Amino acid sequence: MADKPSYYSILTADVRYDERLKNHADCKVLYSEITALSNKYGYCKASNKYFSELYGRPTPTISKWINLLKKLGYIKVEMIYKENSKEIKERRLYPISTPINADINTGINVDVKGGINVDVKDNITSINNINTNNDIKENSNKSNSSNKDNFDYKKFIEWFNELSDKNFRNTETNRKLIRARLNEGYTKEDIAKVVRFKVNQWKDNTKMNKYLRFTTLFAPTNFSNYLQEVEDNSPEPQKKKEESSAKEEKRKVDPIDEQIHRGKLFLEKFPDNEKVRKEIERLERNRNENRGDTAQ
Repeated sequence: MADKPSYYSILTADVRYDERLKNHADCKVLYSEITALSNKYGYCKASNKYFSELYGRPTPTISKWINLLKKLGYIKVEMIYKENSKEIKERRLYPISTPINADINTGINVDVKGGINVDVKDNITSINNINTNNDIKENSNKSNSSNKDNFDYKKFIEWFNELSDKNFRNTETNRKLIRARLNEGYTKEDIAKVVRFKVNQWKDNTKMNKYLRFTTLFAPTNFSNYLQEVEDNSPEPQKKKEESSAKEEKRKVDPIDEQIHRGKLFLEKFPDNEKVRKEIERLERNRNENRGDTAQ
């Protein structure tokens, strides 16, 4: 991952115009970078550390961006584990989206039978070559001294031993691993979350118990992935997932209504497109006539 990809990146219309990302331009840039890195395998294997170095932002900030894109449904996060183990081998990020299908040559094509198919290549482009170095402001010099200075390593290691039935000592080697994560911008709360989660997961597992050690939990890539696991398994994301599923059920509407809805969204961005406007009018007319026949 040392070299930057030479592929084009994709920034779909729904990501570009999502009001929930209005104040999160950095997330949009990150999404496009993930699509560029997914060209080879269909998914992106880059770590949070890679993106952190690329954009000059703390690793926890990258983690928050990825979590936001995941919650909004624009990426799927998959953890790949080592064979016969629960230890993470790599993380895969799959860019996903369900926009009005945009083709760089033919324009908008709503893939629903009888839907809108209009040549609007002058109005919209789905593939953008983004200069991330210009779009992302460097912010790597923010101080995190309070986190580091207030961390009581002795008490933390004692707490860890009590929780995990281990007997680690307050050595510089162990302190250094924790300090490195704090230097990256992770909080004391992040560290505690990972410890609690992995202790609950591995303590009674004879095969995995041996991995309850500082060199495993606080290794750079491991820690980032474990924190992602915590977020994925926390009650709040689960609740949001259930709410999202309920909303999806409500959104299951007649295909024609869906075409009309998408067309109107398109017109909000490109109000002068008469072809789309006329097609919407035609669909609404047909829909109303069909529903009138059904009522009779």
